[in-house]
Amino acid sequence: MDESSLISYIEKNSRERLRFNNSLLIKSIGDDTAIFRDKNNILITSDTLTENTHFKIDYYSFDKIGAKALLANISDIASMGGTPRFFILSLLIPEYLTEENIKETIDGIIETAKNDKISLIGGNISKASEFSICITLLGDYTDKKTVLRYCARDNDLIFVSGNIGNSWLSYYIMENKKYIDEITVNGLKAKKFKIDKKTIKFIEDFAKENLIHPSRVKLGKILASNKLANSLTDISDGLYKDINNLLNNNKDKNSEVSIIVDNIPLSDDFKHIVNILDLKDIDVFNNVISFGEDYELLWSANTTNSKKLSEIAKKERIKISKIGSITNIYSNNYTNTNNNINANAGNTKKKNKINFIYKNKPFFVTPMTFKHI
Repeated sequence: MDESSLISYIEKNSRERLRFNNSLLIKSIGDDTAIFRDKNNILITSDTLTENTHFKIDYYSFDKIGAKALLANISDIASMGGTPRFFILSLLIPEYLTEENIKETIDGIIETAKNDKISLIGGNISKASEFSICITLLGDYTDKKTVLRYCARDNDLIFVSGNIGNSWLSYYIMENKKYIDEITVNGLKAKKFKIDKKTIKFIEDFAKENLIHPSRVKLGKILASNKLANSLTDISDGLYKDINNLLNNNKDKNSEVSIIVDNIPLSDDFKHIVNILDLKDIDVFNNVISFGEDYELLWSANTTNSKKLSEIAKKERIKISKIGSITNIYSNNYTNTNNNINANAGNTKKKNKINFIYKNKPFFVTPMTFKHI
């Protein structure tokens, strides 16, 4: 498929299926730039998915790879309480991809855009040695109805949406597929369950389905418009790192947080597969906390908002879980009870402390770095 044919395919499909935000759009695909007007504040985010770093083409279908590329950007807009409007798509295409592969990727992107009423307004196509998808997404929000990630307050409670850990478990399954197919786990027979072909299919389907995640745009807007979050972000880099992001509200302040590991929400399928594979709790939670790419929302809120958040969870049918609290925010420069200046006085380097507690005992997390798929 040559470049002109591919552009025509993208333009035709986006024009037919993404007829949104026309009142804001002056010029779309076909000129050197797109032109749009917007009376609200503009949000801009960009993300790139690269083969063998963020995904492997022999693990997942191309429509899911395309969907994930856009959903990663949508999650950023959701975490600001904004509305996604337009996106620009750049494809770096290797010669070994077929026309069907490319069309399937585009269809996954367009179908995902349709779900959140987002319009494609331009992009670029280029040859490359590996497959990459780069998307820049533009959104907006009405005045004073956004939430920044760095505004957590003393005594705030910490909440997450949905389930955490599905992305990591999908990664684990795909990376250890040959062991599961051989009905072994790290070379040892699983003793708790009989791993038959039906069970293997259940495990593999879980991995394929959880490459993508639900859009949380509606929840982000609810949190922002009702002032139910003091700080807000999405879980892209891992729960451990993203909690730190909530706490970096002031370079002169340190924060102490308690996270109840038992309260981190896990799906029933996740728990079942972990039991089948006989994985240890300490390894499971260490990976769940470190991995990332869950793209659920993570926020801090006043204790008085707990009841309202429970009502929203029930009304919108979204799982919202309280996983911890900010127990202390204090200055680097402080005086002790003997009026002696603390040894750290003048040291403005932040030293946030996150206390993880599991089954009423300290849980020591080893932050991990992953090559995601």
